[in-house]
Amino acid sequence: MATVKVVLSLAPKMQWSLHQLDVSNAFLNGDLSEEIYMKLPPGYGELMGVEVSPTVVCRLHKSIYGLKQASRQWFLKFKSTLVNFGFETCHGDHTLFMKEANGHYLVVLVYVDDILIVSTHDEVVVELKSQLSSAFQLRDLGPPKFFLGIEIARNDQGITLNQRKYVLDLLTATGFSDCKPSSIPMEPNQTLSQETGVVLADSKQYRRLIGKLQYLCITRPDITFAVSKLAQFSSAPTDIHLVAVHKILRYLKGSIGQSLFYGTDTNYDLGGFSYADGGTCPDSRRSVTGFAIFIGSSLVSWRSKKHDVVSMSTAEAEYRAMAVATKELKWVGYLLTALPFKASAYLYCDNEAVLHIASNFVFHERTKH
Repeated sequence: MATVKVVLSLAPKMQWSLHQLDVSNAFLNGDLSEEIYMKLPPGYGELMGVEVSPTVVCRLHKSIYGLKQASRQWFLKFKSTLVNFGFETCHGDHTLFMKEANGHYLVVLVYVDDILIVSTHDEVVVELKSQLSSAFQLRDLGPPKFFLGIEIARNDQGITLNQRKYVLDLLTATGFSDCKPSSIPMEPNQTLSQETGVVLADSKQYRRLIGKLQYLCITRPDITFAVSKLAQFSSAPTDIHLVAVHKILRYLKGSIGQSLFYGTDTNYDLGGFSYADGGTCPDSRRSVTGFAIFIGSSLVSWRSKKHDVVSMSTAEAEYRAMAVATKELKWVGYLLTALPFKASAYLYCDNEAVLHIASNFVFHERTKH
């Protein structure tokens, strides 16, 4: 999803056109290299008017829905088709394909059977659609309005991404359509642990809500920390945790139209902001990393995740957060280079000890742990 947001953030900056395609029955196009057999479907003999032995099976030459390798075979088929058309695969993200011909640039981003085409000229898009139509059964959806559940609105000022309809459906399904809105998604100083509260008798509702909220984090960085915090208790949630989830729903009630905006500014510099808390988790004593990656003023990637190990100091926790943010910065920079753009990258941190460690390796004696 970060790749999708990177591509969409560059479109208004470069005045690229956007087009969306959908492949009908995508998995049926995959070729099978293994010998795979299936039982005859019920009623096949009556339909053909013949008697069929119960031991008769069919050998598959094409993949069908339900096969474990169906999605892989479809992607290999689509990838080989694009490569034959002259596209190159981006090694930073294998679902991103690029082609440059006659001074025009063409980018194809595929997510299962949903295809997003970004181009500098509409004529090359028409040619690509004609080529793909000869290989697959396509539906031309025109300029993207909905892509992977994300509402896309474009005007002269830029592109807006939101999941307003998803939020409305979520509030209706959970019965929070008429609730009192909250101004914050989580209490600032609330301490949650596995020991607080009474374990819920039915935890399926809690896990279902967390799963839906995690999908909403695609365009809502404001709830990412709260959702990732509460997702840690999915194995044995308590009534306190459920109340905290309901607070997020009340916050969504008051911020239904919250969205991401990607403007037409010409700033391509990468900026990353990293932060870590001081091991506030009472269960594991591990710190939480938070970072946000910008291209110019466009927010394209963010994360809130607990560290894998326990940090011995706040300086070490911040240093680990900087390392995680640096990896994300380098990856986004690799995507920009493939697209192709050359941009400077800046990483911001507010911990003096970390800045000293990063600039002077003499301090390694203090950071052996």
